[in-house]
Amino acid sequence: MTNQQRSNPFLKLSAAAIQMAVVIGGFTWLGTYLDTKWSKDSLFTIIGALVGVGVGLYLIIKEVNQLNREDASQ
Repeated sequence: MTNQQRSNPFLKLSAAAIQMAVVIGGFTWLGTYLDTKWSKDSLFTIIGALVGVGVGLYLIIKEVNQLNREDASQ
């Protein structure tokens, strides 16, 4: 693979960080929406934020593992 074909790992990780922020924000927004719909204090907001963090961490770990595999194959 030439240098032009390889992507910059810093760009991939910064894109993954933005993706993680969007996922956490989306799940938190969904939780607040469900809290207002069903008149809960903040139960769904907390659950949504925790699920968002879990999904975001999964995506980051998956991306880092893929970058490590690409580095090992070179």
